[in-house]
Amino acid sequence: MSNVNTSGGRVRRVFDRVGCLLPWRRTSKETCFFGLRPSYGGPGYFSRKLSREFNRTDVHVTYDQLRNADAALLFSVSWGEWFYRFSKLWNVKTVLRVDGFMLPEYYDNRSQPSGFQKRHLTRSNMDLNYRIQRDLLLANHVIYQSAFSKDMTDKYLYNRRSDYSIIHNGIDLDCFRPMKSNNRRIRLLSAGSLRHEYMLGTVLPVFNRLWRKHNLELQVVGTLSTICKQQLKEFFENNEEASDRINICGAVDNDQMPEQMSKADILLHPRLGDWCPNVVIESLACGLPVVCGSWGGTAELVGDGGEIVPTEQWGYGSSFVDGMSTAVERVIYSLDNYSAKARQQAEVQYDIRLISNKYKEALGIKDAQI
Repeated sequence: MSNVNTSGGRVRRVFDRVGCLLPWRRTSKETCFFGLRPSYGGPGYFSRKLSREFNRTDVHVTYDQLRNADAALLFSVSWGEWFYRFSKLWNVKTVLRVDGFMLPEYYDNRSQPSGFQKRHLTRSNMDLNYRIQRDLLLANHVIYQSAFSKDMTDKYLYNRRSDYSIIHNGIDLDCFRPMKSNNRRIRLLSAGSLRHEYMLGTVLPVFNRLWRKHNLELQVVGTLSTICKQQLKEFFENNEEASDRINICGAVDNDQMPEQMSKADILLHPRLGDWCPNVVIESLACGLPVVCGSWGGTAELVGDGGEIVPTEQWGYGSSFVDGMSTAVERVIYSLDNYSAKARQQAEVQYDIRLISNKYKEALGIKDAQI
């Protein structure tokens, strides 16, 4: 099935590129071209959310009619320099949304004797960075997901000094909202794409340290890599008494995340160097306080709706586990207060209607309202 989906996606991308060159009939609506259809993964989920809001406010979103668009929103990378040539010819404003890139300092060729994720900067990694670097130079406007994203992009790729915005991701506050269950244990949540050893390598030790003291449970939601599956297997083997307190849900569609978050109380997000993770904003909107590290874009999002643990760059290890554990306890002792502040942070900063208007302003769409 995955091969069929991959093949179908490639065919659709070919048709999208061909469609961009065709003289479609213009409409009276403001029209925005999206360079990414709704799909799985952070950028694809955000494309879905933003397109829904654009359509709700009578802005037509197209994926194959560049020629008739007023502006074009690119996700991560464009389709090549020809895209900018035709956009300029047809008077289409190009806006690049930087979703992140391969940080050279992470791919440090570190030895991995335990078989964990390779740390080699491959030619394909370098090619992606080059494509983003090119687009940073050519786009009419650039949107960075966070100040951290801007800092890292300036440092490693290209320092854009004008015509840019910093806009965090947004959320539908009517869909993602507090729906707490009563009369159950406090439940920690680990969610997202769990593909690195340091994710559960931090979450499981924190849980193991605190579950007896605070009568905790753990909810694990997301795609599990081989590494993470092995970590869970080893944890269950060494901690049989805690096995019935961990619920593994696997991957779910983004529209199902509010239900999953209604079963939890605190999000543990140990990933350092994140740009602007959707799961953090979604958790805040659901009234889940967030516990995270200080290095990365996540720390910009939390505000008073959680605890930020001081850490060094890629500073995983025992001291980080200590800090995360202490921070979780602080949240537990004042959970209702943190929950209220989490929701308030989402309402003030990440309402998709507010974020949509910021995008419209950057795109030059006339009905932008800030």
